[in-house]
Amino acid sequence: MVLTRHVHALVRPENKVKHLCLQAEDDLVAWAESNQTVSLGRLEETGIAVVSQFTVPHQVSFMLFHRMHLVIGDEIGSISFYDHEGNLLESQDMDGGVQSCQPMGLKLAVVSGMGSAHLVQFERPSQNLSEQFGLGDVLQMVVSKDSIYLAQQDGSVLAMNDSGVYWRRPARGHHGERITCMGVTRNGSLFLTREGHALVAGEEEAIEFEMWVNGTLSVRKDLRTRMLTSSPSNLGAVLGFDDGTVHQLREDGGMEEVLSTGYPIFSCFEHQSSVVASSWFYIHGLSDERVWKVEHQGMPSMLCGHPTQNVVLFAGDDQNDYTEPEPIGCIDLKGEVVETDTAELTGWFQNANASVALTAEQLYSEGDDDILMHLTEDERASYEKGIPTDQPTNSLLAAMGTAESTSLSIEATLDEEELMNALNSTEELSVEETGILLDALSAAVDEVHPPRAIAGDDQRHQSEDDGTCLVLLDGRGSYDPQGQIVQWSWLDERGRELSNTPQLKLRLPVGRHAFELRVVDRQGSWTTDSLVVHVDDGSTS
Repeated sequence: MVLTRHVHALVRPENKVKHLCLQAEDDLVAWAESNQTVSLGRLEETGIAVVSQFTVPHQVSFMLFHRMHLVIGDEIGSISFYDHEGNLLESQDMDGGVQSCQPMGLKLAVVSGMGSAHLVQFERPSQNLSEQFGLGDVLQMVVSKDSIYLAQQDGSVLAMNDSGVYWRRPARGHHGERITCMGVTRNGSLFLTREGHALVAGEEEAIEFEMWVNGTLSVRKDLRTRMLTSSPSNLGAVLGFDDGTVHQLREDGGMEEVLSTGYPIFSCFEHQSSVVASSWFYIHGLSDERVWKVEHQGMPSMLCGHPTQNVVLFAGDDQNDYTEPEPIGCIDLKGEVVETDTAELTGWFQNANASVALTAEQLYSEGDDDILMHLTEDERASYEKGIPTDQPTNSLLAAMGTAESTSLSIEATLDEEELMNALNSTEELSVEETGILLDALSAAVDEVHPPRAIAGDDQRHQSEDDGTCLVLLDGRGSYDPQGQIVQWSWLDERGRELSNTPQLKLRLPVGRHAFELRVVDRQGSWTTDSLVVHVDDGSTS
């Protein structure tokens, strides 16, 4: 038994949901689907009343409501502003598309797909901060009030505003370091996790947590897990880690575990008196010291809290192209936490096409009218001719086209469709024959086929003027015979995980770089594939 909350489906989209955002003031909800359709609607008690739908020219990489606009960034090269009726008002060029975007007063702080930082405003010229202030490749960004914190490819961290850089974090170590995640507290303090590039034989690389208050280091300590996501909270911030734990960070640097989910955290935040986090196929919560969870049909990486209605909207897909789209769900945080069986958690998203219960008279009736009404004319004629009473016991073999054999011999090599057809077409089988058939069918169904990882062919590129090259690792060709891939993982030569998405963009220096792709299915079976990327010196000097 588990504790859960009331949850219902707001909308069942026609395609996989890739992005979801909420504007609480006007109860507006927008979502982007995999076919490049964007839907805009108003949140109601039992669903979403769609206001408009429109198609965007490229895949959406980012979406949010900002002031009076719906802002959409794509993967190719633009950021666009729409009104609340879905009309396009303005589109600005963004080389490489939009990687991340955060509000900053009247403006938006943007990191492009080319690793450059920008300030964007509706009907105003954009400001390229990277060109203006000589920044390197930006990997991560967080915004606090009028400050932008940037983590760069070389491991450096800096703080800036529209006037320039005003603080830089002192570098540590002789071999460089990597900033794995950053965030800010409610009061604007910066925190981050970092790893050094130097590796001592026989020892794991240390993961360190740092907290900076007004440019001064206040906390530094070792961690056993990697921070993946965070959001500000009343006490400071809520942090999500790859070991499935969620911690509450206080402004004084103290940290306390509040949830343990068992899987890496996609998203986490504080909503009024509750802490909500998503991992694997579940949304977990802590309310009034009671832990509850909700199950989703997909991996709910998108969470949105409505501050006044006290509900949480969520969406996500199962990363399987051969399954139906997953619904957008809504959790009611106003109601009581209730106890239920784990098997009942899926009830809200199961299809409502339940079978109609039959009475005993209907079930055991000897009349043929109810059967005949569902048959075609040819099937009715065949049915009315009747079945010969002297049909031999090898009717199964006859149905399978092997009637000349006098003994029943079913090989487990038959596929499931053949076995089911044989079972459905059999009129008379002995107990022994039926047992053999069911054993063969069970053997076919129980056979587990591991997924196949496909990392793609080896690549060779020429470096740009700065001695680096932007490359794309694409594992979307991976497949599973049973359509159950649930996890991707890209690893570098040292076994460090770089990403848990099918595609990964990297900026690599000149040299040889090896990568490994690992895919996992729902049964925990996995396989790997590898590729090598060669970046040649493209300079002509």
